[in-house]
Amino acid sequence: MKSHSSLQSLQKGQKVSKQWLLGFIESAAVFSIIIKKSKNTLGQQVVADFTIKLPGSEVGILEKIQQVLQAGNIYYRNKETKDEAMLKATKLEEVKKIINLFKPTDFLSETKRKKFELWSQCIHLIENKQHLTKEGILEIALLRDLLNRSKNQWNKKKYCHVRLEIDPCHVYQKEKKLPETCQLCFKGHLKEATQ
Repeated sequence: MKSHSSLQSLQKGQKVSKQWLLGFIESAAVFSIIIKKSKNTLGQQVVADFTIKLPGSEVGILEKIQQVLQAGNIYYRNKETKDEAMLKATKLEEVKKIINLFKPTDFLSETKRKKFELWSQCIHLIENKQHLTKEGILEIALLRDLLNRSKNQWNKKKYCHVRLEIDPCHVYQKEKKLPETCQLCFKGHLKEATQ
């Protein structure tokens, strides 16, 4: 989206339509799930993340989007140069506002629609406190792999890495069987290999 046309559509006092916002989200927003180490019982923390990045000169657009969404904070990647600005929402109440604002069928892009659906499923699991259980985190980790199928995770830990951290294989070695979660992982890799 060109900077000039973006700014023209957001003149002072002009309201942002839902359709304009949806188009902007389809083209520039990233839906992601972050799983990182924590000191809680399972040793993992799950965070839903919504991010839009723009050149720093277009921070006004992010401010308008923030007002409409009623969610997120605006940051600069580099506070000195202010060359890139981002709107980022990670609080559960804020990401819930975002998923309640749209329906998957609103999205024109099939790819973005699927990503939005997977992201929403993860948020519902977090809302229902499933991320505090081993099974819930593993379900979220599987959904996260589908959400980011085309690229590596920012922390390079896919489902199998998460599973090994909270459900290690050596626990099952005495019984000479694979954990159920390992079979899920294996089936996923097997399916990918045959496609």
